[in-house]
Amino acid sequence: MYLGSRPKKRRSSPWRVLTLLVLIGIGVYVLIQVRQEPEEQVLIPTVTPTRLAHSYVDEAEDFYSRGDLEKAIAAYEQALEMDRGTLEVAVPLARLLALEGRTIEAVKLAERAVERAPENAQAWAVLGMVYDWHGGVDEALEACQRAVELDPDCADAHGYLAEAYADAGRWADARESAKTAVELDSGSVDVQRNYGYVMELQGQYREALRGYEEALAIHPNLAHLHIAVGNNHLALGDFGAAMESFERAVEVDPNNAEAYYRIGRAHYERGEPAKAQEYLEQAAEADPQFGPAFGYLAFTHWNRRNYEEAIPNLERAIRLESVAGRKRARDFVVTIEDGGGQLTGPWSSVVMAGDFGPAAEEDSDTLRAQLRPVATEDAWEGAQGSVTLDTRTGVYTVTLEEMPETRYDQAYVGWFEGVYTLSGDPLNTGQLSLENRGLEATFDATWVQGPRVDYLYTLGLAHFYMDECEKAYPLFEAALQIDPEAQNALQGIRLCDGAGQ
Repeated sequence: MYLGSRPKKRRSSPWRVLTLLVLIGIGVYVLIQVRQEPEEQVLIPTVTPTRLAHSYVDEAEDFYSRGDLEKAIAAYEQALEMDRGTLEVAVPLARLLALEGRTIEAVKLAERAVERAPENAQAWAVLGMVYDWHGGVDEALEACQRAVELDPDCADAHGYLAEAYADAGRWADARESAKTAVELDSGSVDVQRNYGYVMELQGQYREALRGYEEALAIHPNLAHLHIAVGNNHLALGDFGAAMESFERAVEVDPNNAEAYYRIGRAHYERGEPAKAQEYLEQAAEADPQFGPAFGYLAFTHWNRRNYEEAIPNLERAIRLESVAGRKRARDFVVTIEDGGGQLTGPWSSVVMAGDFGPAAEEDSDTLRAQLRPVATEDAWEGAQGSVTLDTRTGVYTVTLEEMPETRYDQAYVGWFEGVYTLSGDPLNTGQLSLENRGLEATFDATWVQGPRVDYLYTLGLAHFYMDECEKAYPLFEAALQIDPEAQNALQGIRLCDGAGQ
C-alpha cells in the first residue's frame, strides 16, 4: 500500500523494448551454452593411461606358463623399455633369450643386470647360464661360482654350475653340484633340467630321463624339455616314446624347428628318407636359419642320388653353421708374440681387449668390439682400436691407433675368444704389421669351426659325381682339417685325382 498517490505510467519506447529483447535473447543463449558445456566435454577423447611395466611382466609370465617363449620375450622387452633398471625384467628375459638361441643379446643383458646389482646371486647365476649357452664355459664357471658365494642356498646357481661343469668335462663336480641343486629346490624346472643334462652327457640316459621328466612335471609346456626327453628315449632305443615326445614338443610350439628336425632325423636314421624329408622340410620352413635341417634334408636327396638338390641344401647348411660359429665370438684380444713362435693361443700378455656385441640394434649379424688398453703404463695412453665382424661372410676389419712400438723380434697378434678354426685352434689374425703406430686391415674367416665334417665331405663327393672336382677339393681339404683321418674325404681326393688322369 502506497502512502500517497501512485506514479504515472510511462509509455514504453519501441526501441527500448527491442533492445531488452535482444539482451534477454543473448542471456538465454549464453545460459544454454554454459549448461551444455559439461556434456560436450564428456565427448572429448581423454588421453589413454600409460601401461605399467608390471602388467607386461604379468603378461610375459602368462605366455611363459603356456610355453610361448617368443611372446613372453616380446612382453618382457616391452617391460624393459619402460623400466630398464629392474632385475624382475632383465634376469628372466636374459634366460629366455638364451633358451631361444639369442645368446649374444642374452649375455649383454645379463652383464648389465650384474653391473646394476653386483650382489644379486640370481643375476650372477643367470649370467653363468647364458655364458655357458653362448659357449663361454670358463666365464660360466666363474659367474656361477660367484653366485654360490653370494648365496650358497641359491639352487639355480648350483644347477647352472653343474651344467657348466658338465660342459667342461668335470664330471665329479657336475654331479655334486647337480645333487646339491636338487636338494635345495627340487621344484625348480631349471634345476631338474640341469640334473638331466649332467646325467645325459655322462651316458646315464635313464637317470637323465628322470631329471627331464621331473622338470616337465613342473612345467609341461616347454618344448626343449620334450625334445630332451625324446633324445634320451632314442639313446635307449625306444623310437616310439621318442616320437611321442618330439610330437608333443610340436604341439607345445608349432614353430619349433628343432622338434621337426628331430623327428625327421630319427626317420632318416631308421632308413625312412621319404618321411624324413617331410619333417625336415617343415623344420626348414619353421626356421630358415636352422642349419641342421638343411644338412639332413640334403642327406635324404644324397641317398637317392639326387645331387642337384643335395648340393644347395648342403651349401646352405654349411653357410648357416659357419655363421653360427662366428656368432659365438665373445671377446677380441691383442697380444705381443715372439716373431718365431707358433701361434696356438693367446697365452702371452694381453695388451688390448674388447667385448663383442651387436654393431647396431637392428643388425645382429654384424658384431663389433671396441678395444681398450689392458696395460696401464704411460706408453699405452691414447691406444685404441676396434674389430668389426660380418658373421654372414666371415670378413672382419681390425683397426688400431697409437700403439706402442714392439721389439724387433716381437709382433702384435689379434685373437678371437669363442671362434675357432676348423682344426680347433683359436682364430687369429697372424702377425700384424703396424704403420705409424696403427693399422686398418681386413681379414677373412670363411672357414671356422661350426659345420659338421660329414657336411663338407658329402658336398665334396656330390661335386665329384657332378664332374666338378675343382669345387670338391677345397671341401675335402676343409674336412681333413677337422678330422685328418676322415676316410670319405681321403677317398674323395683319390677319386678326383683318378678322374684327372
